[in-house]
Amino acid sequence: MTFVHGSNLYAAFKHLDLYVDDYESMYQYLFEQVVTRWRTMITSATPPPAQHVRVYWYVVDAMDEWDIQSPRTRQYLLERFLDDREVKARWFAEAHRQPMARTSDPAAMEQQAFALFSEDLKTWYERRQNILSGMDRFHHAVESSSDFIEVIRCGRWKIDLLRKTITEKGLDVYSAVDMIGMRENYDVAILVGGDSEGVPSLEYLKSWGKQVAVIELLRGFPPEARGKGYASPLKQIADFVVPIYESELVRLQLAEKGDSDNLAYREAA
Repeated sequence: MTFVHGSNLYAAFKHLDLYVDDYESMYQYLFEQVVTRWRTMITSATPPPAQHVRVYWYVVDAMDEWDIQSPRTRQYLLERFLDDREVKARWFAEAHRQPMARTSDPAAMEQQAFALFSEDLKTWYERRQNILSGMDRFHHAVESSSDFIEVIRCGRWKIDLLRKTITEKGLDVYSAVDMIGMRENYDVAILVGGDSEGVPSLEYLKSWGKQVAVIELLRGFPPEARGKGYASPLKQIADFVVPIYESELVRLQLAEKGDSDNLAYREAA
């Protein structure tokens, strides 16, 4: 079975400047590379059979809901705005750069600074909503084009309005629960886009005799020989790591270089 951390996968594709259109073919290629590597570890003279059961793709589908224009939210933001020295200084400086809005009255300057902050926040928050909608449309398109890929909508964006930052919640927990709960249905778990937060669940899987393969997406061309050089805890606990190079994905027409048509998802990642 293949378990995919959606946000980390898209971050990797964005870093490599890759766009994938046919995800079913791409995941099948990853499976074939894993099987090739897996069979080199088996001493049997007859290559064992391998079946790709399914791809489980864990994605974000929700975010904290805020009514930016409500008096209650604005009062909450104003209090945090005034208490945060760094944010307040930034927007006071921005207010001072507005030639038509300058004033010597500290209270008026405070209002101007908060008004600029609020307008910028409104634009940012609406953009995040649009990105999430675009991601949802993209995932529905993937599901409708494949019976092999199951999209698990379980993640949530926790929003810090003051600093305009997003903390992702849920993907690691749900994927770990599924990997453990479905352990009787597979022998090798293939991780795509995993991170070190998944190490405890992998340790548990290995205690049940399961193997773990980690897909490593790399820039450039495959070298003739490559040492392990495992750096992250995730790769250290894996039974084997399968390097996948951008050049090979492009050569095999499994990916294209350049900006993705699914711009909303790439930006979110």
